[in-house]
Amino acid sequence: MVSYLLRLCIPIVLLSILVISSAAAVDPNKFLQPSASSKLIQPYFSYTLVADDNIMRIRDRFNPSTLEDSQVKDELLRGHRSDISNRFVGGVLLNKEISRQRFTGDLNWAYNKFERFSDMNNDFKNAAGNWNWVVGKRLEGNVGVTYNESLMPFLFQPGAKIFRTEQTQFVNGVWTIHPRWRLNSEYLHYDLDIGKNALATGIAAQRVANLARVEDRFEGGIDYVTPGKNTIGILFRYIIGDFSKAAGVDPITGLPLSSDFDQKEVMGKVNWAVTEKSRFLVTGGWVERLNSSVKERNFSGFNARGTYTWQMTEKLGLSINGWRVTASMNNLTTNFSLNTGVSVQPYWQITERIRFEGDFSYEKRNFDRLTGFFDDAGIVGRKNTFRNATLRAIYVPHPSLLLSTSIFHSDLSTDATAGGFNANGVTANLQYVYGKR
Repeated sequence: MVSYLLRLCIPIVLLSILVISSAAAVDPNKFLQPSASSKLIQPYFSYTLVADDNIMRIRDRFNPSTLEDSQVKDELLRGHRSDISNRFVGGVLLNKEISRQRFTGDLNWAYNKFERFSDMNNDFKNAAGNWNWVVGKRLEGNVGVTYNESLMPFLFQPGAKIFRTEQTQFVNGVWTIHPRWRLNSEYLHYDLDIGKNALATGIAAQRVANLARVEDRFEGGIDYVTPGKNTIGILFRYIIGDFSKAAGVDPITGLPLSSDFDQKEVMGKVNWAVTEKSRFLVTGGWVERLNSSVKERNFSGFNARGTYTWQMTEKLGLSINGWRVTASMNNLTTNFSLNTGVSVQPYWQITERIRFEGDFSYEKRNFDRLTGFFDDAGIVGRKNTFRNATLRAIYVPHPSLLLSTSIFHSDLSTDATAGGFNANGVTANLQYVYGKR
């Protein structure tokens, strides 16, 4: 790993010199989005270099000999876990306004190259489109679609190359029936496909094949807007989960198994400005999920998420997030994990062009009711604790150009047979959007 880090020192040092020596603040999270430009089409390019000492999140006691890929297996058996990855992204942003209607889109192609684990090289296509519609003075909303191709995360299938495709279609609207009251609704269709190429990669792919599903989500609610522009509301949500495209076989009994579910949620929400420089957003309520064939997968309970933002000074800010959610892990033969966690994201806008950010998170995922679970690799424990930390420097020398560098740490403590993991690394990133202003 040392040699890889040394290879990154020169570009990272140069980038740091640029940052320090440089004297319109840009949100880096929205940089690759259509801007308020007269240009209908904006080509863009992005390059990311990552050096990671455990790039595939190999567990401490994981047995690499169980892997299907011989090149990856051989490298891991030699004790090699570190690697450098290169990600190239090229695409176009689309932006068109017709009267009060706005149409935006993003079409791109991504290529990922691994220097050591070359069998992991891949390329993907991605697309997104949205129509922000307005009717009269009181009715507006969005209609959109997304299409994304990617690798399954290595977290629960370390060292396995498994492709996934995600498609989403949605329509939503807000009707301001009164200056103090507004109704909102949304329908969303989500389709996750693991793919035939993944199913051919062996046991690891079979482990995640049951994740393939279709979800239809319906929601509606009402908000009250206070004279101070704060909002208090209630939200009703209904989700239908269809797993008919998944493997659908119980690994214990070998019998057909349906993971189809119905989920109902009733949530209260508050968006409130505490002061001129601080605000909190809280959403919480009751969630109930019923599985069509396995009652052990049923769950109900109180879920809540909260965010507090505080702009301490003109240049210093902080965001704190907390959550307690019951989350279903559908490749298990049981129901859910209880996830509780907190994250903190401070930032320092040193100048209009230079920004420092931090991102620190801590989460516990407990599978207290885990029974009848098929875990050939011993990678899912009943008690799991995740910790992540990232420090990032961002430099925007021109509205069209963004440079950034970061260091990160990630680790997992668990009672899983394969153990947890530790990972550390550095990144360097360049983004360019033609005609951005």
